[in-house]
Amino acid sequence: MIRRADEIPFSWSVRRQEMWNSCRRSCFLHYYGASGGYDENASPELRRIHEMRSLLSESGYIRRLIGSELRRAFYAPHETEHPEFPDSSPPLAGAVLSRFRREFHRMLRGEFQSDHAAPMLESLYYPDPGGVGAVRGRLEQKLRHALEALESGVWPMLARIRFLHRRTISSPLEVTLPGALRCYTVPVLAFQEKGEFSFIESSGADATALLLRFYAMNTLHIPPDRVRTFELLPEEGILRESGVELNAARTLREIRAGAAEMLDAIRPSGEVCSDDFPPRREACPRCRFRAYCNAQ
Repeated sequence: MIRRADEIPFSWSVRRQEMWNSCRRSCFLHYYGASGGYDENASPELRRIHEMRSLLSESGYIRRLIGSELRRAFYAPHETEHPEFPDSSPPLAGAVLSRFRREFHRMLRGEFQSDHAAPMLESLYYPDPGGVGAVRGRLEQKLRHALEALESGVWPMLARIRFLHRRTISSPLEVTLPGALRCYTVPVLAFQEKGEFSFIESSGADATALLLRFYAMNTLHIPPDRVRTFELLPEEGILRESGVELNAARTLREIRAGAAEMLDAIRPSGEVCSDDFPPRREACPRCRFRAYCNAQ
């Protein structure tokens, strides 16, 4: 498969780097091969690749669902609360479990096949040995465990933050590093208290901590030493501070080196070819693209 690189603007992210390190063929299919496959009128091959690109692991789905509902509840004002001083934490578990049941039903109805923006679990796309009931039961148990932990610690703490201290932030968030390198990160939420700006994010990587500090400095005009980042671990119901021992110069070099290596895979003609992105066969059993690759 050959695509034009200039039709798909390059950007770096922690996820892209992880995929590049894990399997370059998977990285090609995700960022180049699937491009345009969201269109219902795309070729069957392109639609199939994009379909697989959109699949979610069970842990990825849990983080996506809880992060999304946590963000919605954090930023939504509640009629029963004082607009400046929240005095209670709105229920989180009910909203998360209700949405899970709706989305799971949509997955079983096959809505994903026509609308790739609808969530779809990899363990349903590639049938789980235990069947649909096992997948549903496993996910609901993990969600209940995570929500119980969140509602006994992290969520009440976040819900007590005054509304005037909550800072809206785009997610995904584009951050441009020196040299015009476009990067993306996915913060969950942000707030500013006692002179410190805090981001809640979901990767825990030093690169994410660096990108968020660049954003705070260049866009919000907040110095890096007044910024803190915390990784949300929904399965454990905790926040863990990230970037504590961040070496900004080293991390920036690593990001640039990773991006340069990816850009070097573009041919002088401006094309990217799947043959230049070799698969790592030992990763195939866990890869979302395994049905496509195995058929080639």
